[in-house]
Amino acid sequence: RRRDGRGVSDDGTGGYPWPAGERLTRDLAAIVSCAGLTVCDLGCGRGALGCAALASGARRVAFADVNPDALATAEAIVADRGWSARASFHRHRWDEPIPLAPYDLILGGDILYRPDFFSELMSTIAASLAADGRCLLSDPRKRLDPELAGLASAHGLALRTKRRSDHTIAWLTVDSGHRLND
Repeated sequence: RRRDGRGVSDDGTGGYPWPAGERLTRDLAAIVSCAGLTVCDLGCGRGALGCAALASGARRVAFADVNPDALATAEAIVADRGWSARASFHRHRWDEPIPLAPYDLILGGDILYRPDFFSELMSTIAASLAADGRCLLSDPRKRLDPELAGLASAHGLALRTKRRSDHTIAWLTVDSGHRLND
């Protein structure tokens, strides 16, 4: 990703599935119930996480990505599945609140690959998460960058991690009372 003066700009990575995002998509229903929640698929790419949330009964899902081609692909997939009435699509750059915030649940797969953008990402999450909401980020590495916890705390978020078989789930909450299902 490149900086463009307003945060992160498109680097073309949204056109194909990433491994930890695919795994979180498959595991989502076992990790958290999306039923009745407002959800955002942050850095949505093709929209797999948002589609999984819609399939699991999310009340509304916002798909957010800087890449308009990725958003168009996600929108076509959602329309094909008949979920358009419960979905919205937003061109979004990190360091800005996500449109239609706050969200009960923010999902992100494989979006932790550039430490130089972690502060902007934490700013977006903090500005967009409901007071009792949570954010689940999936990454294929065994350990996440050590500065994430400090950046999360600086933005009023609590960071927890849990290693699953082939990916690490990081979850951020405004209040630390939430736990993932085992």
